[in-house]
Amino acid sequence: MDQARSFIANSSDRSEDIVEKTDTEIVGLALEMLLNDTADRVTVVTNDIPLGEAAEALIPRYGFDNDQVIWLTGDEFADELSDDFVSEFN
Repeated sequence: MDQARSFIANSSDRSEDIVEKTDTEIVGLALEMLLNDTADRVTVVTNDIPLGEAAEALIPRYGFDNDQVIWLTGDEFADELSDDFVSEFN
């Protein structure tokens, strides 16, 4: 979580003191799920660009493939849901 805080602070040009703890916890939880084998891959859905970039950059440093960490913005997630919904009912 310290690495996530530093990454987010540096990429958003903010002090580490004002980076939300929740942001670092999201990266930490995603990593923990992969480390504990409770997930084969994780998807982080956020419009917070520094948070999404932190997840994509930091988690692979622990031996996970880039395709095991997916970052979607709200728009991309809505499009994916829409595609699933349309294909299911056609």
